[in-house]
Amino acid sequence: MRPATPPHSVLVVEDNPVLAEAIKFALGTFGWTVVGPFATNDAAMAAVSAETFGTALLDLDLGGTLSTPTAQLLRERGVPFLFMTGHDASTAIPEGFHDQNCLVKPVEPEQLIEALEALISGS
Repeated sequence: MRPATPPHSVLVVEDNPVLAEAIKFALGTFGWTVVGPFATNDAAMAAVSAETFGTALLDLDLGGTLSTPTAQLLRERGVPFLFMTGHDASTAIPEGFHDQNCLVKPVEPEQLIEALEALISGS
């Protein structure tokens, strides 16, 4: 049996190391526990299988590879998640994921927290 999901815990999947650390720092400043960050689908999917967290934040484009395999695994496990992209969200989101919330980079820390809070509260 997996332990209870910690409140305000988030899996972070981001391939840009500077941005990944900035996100981790910002989330930590607001009291969130960060699992990761992970830069690849393989690492992120292993974490999804091994770790507990309440939500996830996925960079849509991981060095030319979409994070949709991780997103699909999160869906199957019932974990809410947000995509982030530096591209036009209306065209970047792949088929089958158009219903997912997506933040466009750059994202201010307050905007990120607000979006994650809304995600976990279901609003």
